[in-house]
Amino acid sequence: MKKIILVRHGEPDVNIKDKISGKEIPSFLEKYNTASLKENSFPSSKLIYLAQNATVVCSDLPRSISSAHKCEVQPKIIDSLFAESIPPHFQSSYLKMHPKQWLIFSRVLWLTGFSSHGESLVKTQQRAKQAAAVLDYEAEQQSVVLFGHGLFNIMIAKALKKRGYRGPKVPARNFWEYGIYRKS
Repeated sequence: MKKIILVRHGEPDVNIKDKISGKEIPSFLEKYNTASLKENSFPSSKLIYLAQNATVVCSDLPRSISSAHKCEVQPKIIDSLFAESIPPHFQSSYLKMHPKQWLIFSRVLWLTGFSSHGESLVKTQQRAKQAAAVLDYEAEQQSVVLFGHGLFNIMIAKALKKRGYRGPKVPARNFWEYGIYRKS
């Protein structure tokens, strides 16, 4: 039986409390995408066990790679294919919101086709299908653990289900959570 575990990375060491304008989103994303993990962000002992007994895959973002290292494993694959999609955003300086609010706002617009300054929904879905194919191939030999990202892991999960895997609709809502997908 094939087994793929989609893990949401640990908590990044970045300030998400200050309000920012649309024009500030690119610099915020740069900080977020280069951030490692908070020192007090740790995986469960069960996740460490799962990772140490599997092929490990990561996106090329530091928070993903650092999550694997906190589980005391070295990734076999590190690839931007598994990175979170770049959210669309406006170049406005008038409206200021917290980064989480911007993310929710932009993702809602993204689902309606808005992709200005970000990756389109269609392109992200295509990447998720490619990522699922890579994980499915790797699972031929051994269980696979992907240290990935919230929304993109959901999209990979959907693609895995189309490939015959069973598992939760949403693999993880919080940092260090994971979903297990199996296929006979």
